[in-house]
Formats: sequence, structure tokens, C-alpha cells
Amino acid sequence: MAAFFELQNIEKYFGSNHVVKNVSFQVNCGEVFSILGPSGCGKTTILRMAGGFEEPESGSIWLDGKEITSLAPNKRKINTVFQNYALFPHMTVWDNIAFGPRTAGMKEPEVSEKVEGMLKIIRLGEHADKKPDMISGGQKQRVAIARALINNPKLLLLDEPLAALDLKLRQYMLLELDRIHDEVGTTFIYVTHDQGEAMSLSDRIAVMNNGVIEQVGTPAEIYETPRTKFVASFIGDTNFFDGKITSLIDSEYCKIDMFGLGEFASYNEHKLGEGSPVSVSIRPEKFRIFDKSESVPTELNSVEAEILDIVYQGAQTRYWLRSGKYRINVLRQHNRCYLDTRQPTWGDKVRLAWHRDDITTLENAPR
Repeated sequence: MAAFFELQNIEKYFGSNHVVKNVSFQVNCGEVFSILGPSGCGKTTILRMAGGFEEPESGSIWLDGKEITSLAPNKRKINTVFQNYALFPHMTVWDNIAFGPRTAGMKEPEVSEKVEGMLKIIRLGEHADKKPDMISGGQKQRVAIARALINNPKLLLLDEPLAALDLKLRQYMLLELDRIHDEVGTTFIYVTHDQGEAMSLSDRIAVMNNGVIEQVGTPAEIYETPRTKFVASFIGDTNFFDGKITSLIDSEYCKIDMFGLGEFASYNEHKLGEGSPVSVSIRPEKFRIFDKSESVPTELNSVEAEILDIVYQGAQTRYWLRSGKYRINVLRQHNRCYLDTRQPTWGDKVRLAWHRDDITTLENAPR
């Protein structure tokens, strides 16, 4: 089955700056697809090309089985929600939402019906007669979303729509966006540099770096099985260790010399060969800390370590430990029973352990 929206081999330059490099991806009908990456990586340029505000040097853009590469923005059935809301300040909430249908020549009774429907979806009926400067940032963003959705676009583009909001309001608006998407069913492409937004809202994520899509997958796939060192480091926290594959145990596992720590069994999901230099990635929450008097289960890898620093964060505690040349970031989640036991403290000599399945091996020359 053909993709609902697709970019094929898109290239884009601004002068000598190559900002989008042979990018291809597909978006399924009805999903929330996020493009995630640092500032300047090319993600907003992709969104502008999808909306028709920029034209690629080469490649093609497809929507619902039709090529739209050269179509003007108003011919694409694609709407965009911008970071700065772009509401008309002299119009009420009602009139801002009604602007699209009225411009399209819709009769006023039908306009009223559609605006009432959108006001129910965004839960702002009691604010319909207010001007934009009389409502909050989150409410303005909901009005902008309603205005973009009221003409039933096939695709909604959202360009860092929550960046101007404070943390608690962003968290609330993420829930609102998810609810609105579930109610209207429109396909969303969401551009952000915030990994938390992308992970919590998206069906799938494209991680972008320096004009290239490095990986596309579900949030769990991106987090648990990153394909590159950049993806592993950009999504969540991780620890990197230099190493080399010394031998293959079987088709799934290998032994890695983690320079300065020792040789350990590891999952080898990328099927790297013997002798390959690797970066070993282990997430902070994958580690377990054992008192030196405790026995470490035989199925775990372990090393001696010393606790350097501790930061209590309420539901969890973050530890920094030293082992060999490495400063290792470890995260321990709390529960009521756990807090009744003795906790590791500064200067403790401990055993730091991890399971071989919790290692991601990424092909990379040693640092």
C-alpha cells in the first residue's frame, strides 16, 4: 500500500549550505510523525518544503498518491501551525477560527456549525468572544490548531508549536494535542528539538542530524535500539565506552573488550564482526549497584566502582561512579520498600552490574 505522505530523495541548498541531503521517508495516514533533531539540522526546512513554502533542488513530494512538489501552498490541502501562533490580533477567537471557511466562500450557517464543532474540540467555547491578547499562550495555540484544522486538511504540519510555552503548560498541551489528534484523526507531522515531546506524542520519529535522517522508528525502537551514536546520545541519557569485539559467541552475542574495564558478553544486534571497533552504549537505568558484600547474579556483567556523586531527585536518585577511566551515570528508581534499605553513599566501593541484553554496540572508531 502506498504511503499517505512521502518525501523521495529530497535535496535542498541555501547558497553553498547543503541543508537537506537526499532525505526520504514515508508517513502513514492518521499517524503522528515527528521530525526530531537539534537546531540547524534541516527539520524546519523539510516542513517548509512539505507545506510548499520552499522548493527542493531535486526529489519529489507526494500526498495521498499525487505528486505535489511544485504545487502552491494553497493547492496542497496541507495546513501549518507555527510557533508564534500567527493569530489575527484584531479578531476574536471565533473569527480567527472562522477565517478559513469564510475565505473559502462557505455560507455562514455552515461556518457557524463548523466553528462550534472546533470550539468543542479545543474546549474554548467560553472564550469565543475574546481577542488573542486576552487568552493564555496554551489557549492561543489551541485556537491556531483549530483554525488550521477547520477546513479539513489532509495533513497538519506543526513547527515547534510548544516552544514558547513554559514546562508545565507544554506538558498539558502535549496531552491536549494527543486528544485533539484522536478526535479529528488528521495526519500530523510534528517538528521539534525536544526529545520528550517527540517521545510522548509520536507514533514514529525520524531523528535528523546535519541534513540527514539517521533513523526512523517508534519511540521504543529509537530509545532501545539506536542505530547510530548520535541517536543514542540525542535520545535520553546514555554512557559510552570504547571497545572492540574480540570474539563472536553465536549469531546474537559477542564478547567485547571494553577498554579499561575488561571483556564482557554483549548483545550484538547490528551483527558486527570480530575485530570491529565499537562504541558501547548503556542507558543509566540499565545498571544495578551491589554492595561489595552482596553476590552479583552470574548472568550479569560487573566491575568494581566507586561512588563519586549523588543527586536525589524525588522519584529517583542519580549516581555518578568511577570505574577505570570512566565516569558512569546511573539512575535508580525508588519505591517505598526500596527506600527502607540502606542506600549507597559517597565514597562507597561497590559492584556495578548490567545484563548483556542491555548493551547497544555501535560501530565506531575508538575516541
